[in-house]
Amino acid sequence: MNVNYWYAILGILVLLFIVIIIYTKKKDYLYYFIAGAIIGFYFDIVSVSQGYYLYHPYPPVIFGVPLTVTIAEGCAIAITIFIKDLAFKMLLKR
Repeated sequence: MNVNYWYAILGILVLLFIVIIIYTKKKDYLYYFIAGAIIGFYFDIVSVSQGYYLYHPYPPVIFGVPLTVTIAEGCAIAITIFIKDLAFKMLLKR
């Protein structure tokens, strides 16, 4: 994948996360983001240390894991939990 596409995907995820924070006015999704980023970073370090993959084209990199991937994992977790909460809220209204 081209590096520019990765940064575009990351930008979209971050914008969606910001919209969710503004829409809900809850700090819960910020906590989900932090938890997802920490857990994702841990599993990426394990994968890199075992030689499965390296993310060198996506700087900045810490221990072989780029921060952009960590941010994307945190955003993806928070967005997924928001969609789940929204779906449950819609189901309960019926």
